[in-house]
Amino acid sequence: MGTLWESALQEESMELRKGMRVRELTKKVGQVPRHGTVLSVHAHAVEIRWDDGHVSSLSNGLLFPSPEKTAR
Repeated sequence: MGTLWESALQEESMELRKGMRVRELTKKVGQVPRHGTVLSVHAHAVEIRWDDGHVSSLSNGLLFPSPEKTAR
C-alpha cells in the first residue's frame, strides 16, 4: 500500500495526454524544472519533446501538468 503522496503522484501522472504541456520534478533544490509537450503516452512510458528540442521517453519520471497552455 502506497503513501498519500504516492497516490497523488499516480493520479497526476494518469492525466497526461498527447499535446499536454508538462514539467518534470527536479532532482536538486533550486534547479529549474524542464518543460515540454507530451508526444505520446504508452502503457509504461511517456514520450516528451522538451522546450530545448530534445525528445525523451520516460518510464517513471515525475511529470506534472504545466500551468502553461496545452499545445494544439
